[in-house]
Amino acid sequence: MEANWYLVKYVPDPFRDEPKNIGVVVEREGRGVVRFLGQLNGGFDGRRVRGVVRSPRTMRAWIDYVEYHLSSGSFRDQVQRLSSRAGQNYRIDFRGSIDLPSIDSSLNLIADDLFIELVSDSSSETMTSIDDLANDLLFHKLSVPKDHQIEKDVNYRVNLRGGSYDLGFDYRYESNKTMLLDKISLSAPPKLLGRTVRDLMFRIEHVQEAAAKEPSFVTLYDLGKSGMTEPIERHLRAIERYSHTIDLRGEHAAESVAEQLGVPLLQSA
Repeated sequence: MEANWYLVKYVPDPFRDEPKNIGVVVEREGRGVVRFLGQLNGGFDGRRVRGVVRSPRTMRAWIDYVEYHLSSGSFRDQVQRLSSRAGQNYRIDFRGSIDLPSIDSSLNLIADDLFIELVSDSSSETMTSIDDLANDLLFHKLSVPKDHQIEKDVNYRVNLRGGSYDLGFDYRYESNKTMLLDKISLSAPPKLLGRTVRDLMFRIEHVQEAAAKEPSFVTLYDLGKSGMTEPIERHLRAIERYSHTIDLRGEHAAESVAEQLGVPLLQSA
């Protein structure tokens, strides 16, 4: 059995396109569960999302909208409809499929793990987040030519099991070749880390097959406080079969990314 999972984002300014992760959805056959910022004991506390979204009331209505379509089995159709609309404040990105041991496997547990890893950041008070590290490196340390740009949150349409899906990547840079970059935290609990790595390889493999111009891949990884361990090293070796890997906290991270993209560093970097 398989379940699909989606990352829910809020985009304060669609023109600047700087989304924030606000929730996750895990579904099987159009029905499933959600985890959003502000949800607490079956309710919604708008005070917890002030400073994240412009209107907590609008976010509450949007959560109700997502939950309604999950309960009615029409969620997949709605995701396809929303993905065709440009300039929206709320976005749902399909991220991949997860193998389930049995039909009775709990979607709630998977959603909890994904939410903790991708949305709830308990370490933000003591460590710079992976999002901030990547954005600072890509947009403040590289000298990208004026006629080029690093795009955020790009999608590739692929056919999977008779259906059409958008597989998302965090960044894309087009020059004489296409470079797709993705962020991945390697400090997650073992089960979630395995799912995250498999999801990344799933997206890379299917985009390689579907893209007219075969891209190259760069994975920006973060060890957090965990440091390098034998299980994490095994995951890195697996990723390296598909992608070049760069430690975001490494001393020479900016130089490594600049080399892969074929751009110089800013003099102040």
